[in-house]
Amino acid sequence: MSGLMRQDLYAELYQVENTHWWHQHKRAVCHQRISRMKIGKVLDIGAGTGKILEELKQKNWQVKGVDTEPVAAQECKKRGIILQTCDVGNQSLPYQSNSFDLVLILDFLEHVQNEIQVINEIKRVLKPEGKLLISVPAYPRLYSYWDKMLGHYRRYSKADLTQLIKKSGLKIEFLSYYFSWLLLPAVIIRMIKKMFNIKMISDFQTNTNNFLILFTIKILSKIELLLLKYINLPFGLSLICVASTQKKYQS
Repeated sequence: MSGLMRQDLYAELYQVENTHWWHQHKRAVCHQRISRMKIGKVLDIGAGTGKILEELKQKNWQVKGVDTEPVAAQECKKRGIILQTCDVGNQSLPYQSNSFDLVLILDFLEHVQNEIQVINEIKRVLKPEGKLLISVPAYPRLYSYWDKMLGHYRRYSKADLTQLIKKSGLKIEFLSYYFSWLLLPAVIIRMIKKMFNIKMISDFQTNTNNFLILFTIKILSKIELLLLKYINLPFGLSLICVASTQKKYQS
């Protein structure tokens, strides 16, 4: 069973995904990992409005997407992406075994109640030496009203995600926090919200036209991307993980 995101958020996501700093940085971090992989067939689980698939298609990847919501298929179609609907976590993925070189599940696993079944299904559809790229929200203690609104069952600790991947038999190649520069502001804002019982939209995902704020965000994002080329960051608002069906990764 999957936690449902508000239907109106899909249309909003389609509108802001191209230009919003949060989405841009998330995709940049993902592309940094993907750029090290051999081009082939990719499946995006929980593809949403299909922006990253559109970008990978332009880089000659063969792309497919799946999501739980029919409205997601409508939004993906605007980008020229064909998306299948499937009750992820409750049904098998509608693809044959050993079909994909790369499977993405970006900020979707937290929507799925039966997470281990999803990871096992991903392992099934991956080719030998295939890769899995996961992004999830970090720190269970930060679970908030906004998480509930988005249909999240949980947030993840690094240990939670490590245990889940290892339980499936996949091997972790890379595991790091990111959005490191957002963690402290997020903690402060959520403490204030909890103290005064404030229920409102996301702490940071609203847009801003303030030049100074956007410039600062751009600089911090570039610094984090540079660091992620060489090290695993010890803290951040999200986690990113690359796992594989290969033998143990050699750094």
